Amino acid sequence: MKRRVLWLLAVLVTLWVRFPGTASAQEQAVVRAVLIYSPTCPHCHYVINEVLPPLLTEYGDQLQILAIDATQPAGGAFFQSVLEYYQVPEERRGVPFLIVGDTTLVGSVEIEEQFPAIIEEGLSSGGIDWPDVPGLDEFISAAGIQATEEAETASEATPAPEGASPGGEEAAPSQAAPPEGFRLDEAGIAEPPPDPVGMALAGTVLIGMIAALGYTALRIRGAHWNFWPELDARRLGAMWPIPLLVVAGLIVASYLSYVEITQTEAICGPVGECNIVQSSPYARIAGVPVAVLGLLSYLAIGLLWLAARVADDRRAEQAALALLGLATFGTLFSIYLTALEIFTIKAVCSWCLSSAVITTLLMLLAVAAATHRREAAPLQT
Repeated sequence: MKRRVLWLLAVLVTLWVRFPGTASAQEQAVVRAVLIYSPTCPHCHYVINEVLPPLLTEYGDQLQILAIDATQPAGGAFFQSVLEYYQVPEERRGVPFLIVGDTTLVGSVEIEEQFPAIIEEGLSSGGIDWPDVPGLDEFISAAGIQATEEAETASEATPAPEGASPGGEEAAPSQAAPPEGFRLDEAGIAEPPPDPVGMALAGTVLIGMIAALGYTALRIRGAHWNFWPELDARRLGAMWPIPLLVVAGLIVASYLSYVEITQTEAICGPVGECNIVQSSPYARIAGVPVAVLGLLSYLAIGLLWLAARVADDRRAEQAALALLGLATFGTLFSIYLTALEIFTIKAVCSWCLSSAVITTLLMLLAVAAATHRREAAPLQT
C-alpha cells in the first residue's frame, strides 16, 4: 500500500516538473472577439446589457471584446466586408454579429448559448486571437488595443483621441458609458439623444394620467360607504367605447409582445425611440415582458366588461368593481413606466404612450359608471 502511495506521488511530482506553467499559461490566455451591433437593435441591447457584462466580470482581462457600430460609415463598410469574407448567407446577415476566432454567432440566442462555452474552450487551449478579417487592424488601432500576445505584458495602451476614427472622420461622441471592461470602436456604444417632441408628449401624457387618477380618487371618495350599492354595472356594460378601447389595447400590447418575445426591431414612427425602451431592463418583470402583462390585462378587462353586461346583478357588480380596480392599477403602472421613460431611460416609446392613454380612458369610463348614482325606481300605485 505504501509503495502505491509513493508511486502516485512520484507521478504527480513528475507531471508538475514537466508542466509547471500549465495553470499560469491558462491564466494568461486571452479570448478576443468582435461584436458588430446597432444602437437601435433590441437584440444588441440585450447582448450588451445582459449577456456580456457577467462574462466580462467573470473573466476580466482574459476576455476582450471590440464593439463596432454597423450604423456608422466605417462600421457599416467593415460589416459588409465581414459578410463577404465569411460568405454569410442572407438569412444570417443581421446584428448582433459576434466573431470569435473562425466562429460567427448571429443573434442574441446564439451568442448567449454558445459564447460562454467558446470562451472556456479558448482559454483552455491557450486563447483566441483577433479574427483575421481585412480592415480589423484599423479598428483595433483606433480603440487603442494591443493586438499581439507580447503586448499583454506591456503597459495599458492609451485610448485613441476622442472622436478619432480609422478613416480620419470625426465620430459621434458616446452618449452613455459602456459596460465595465468593454472595448469600443471610435463610435462607442452610443444612444440617440432624447427626442424633445417625444419627451414633451410623454410629459403631457404623464400629467394627464396623474390628473385622471386624482379625478378617479375624488369620484370614489365622493361615493363614501354607499359606493357598493350605487355601483351601476349595467351602465358600465352598456358603454360600447370600453370594448373598442380594449380591442385597441390588445392590438398595441400584441405588437409590443411580439417585439419583446422575438426581439425584433419595432416600427416606432416619427416620435420616440421604441427599441431603446423595449430593450431596457425595465421592459421585463421577473423575466416576463411588460407587454405580455398588458396583453393579459386587456383580455381580463374585456372579459369583466362582458360579465358586467350579461351576468346576474350581483356578479355584474363584482365584475364592474374588478374592472375599475384593474384599470386603476393599470393607470398607476403606466404612470410608473412613463416616468421611467422620461427620467431614467431617457427615451420614449410611442406604442407605450398609446397603451397608457387607452388604460387611462378605460379607468375614467369605469369610474364614471361605478360611481353613477342610480335613479330611484318609481313608486307603484
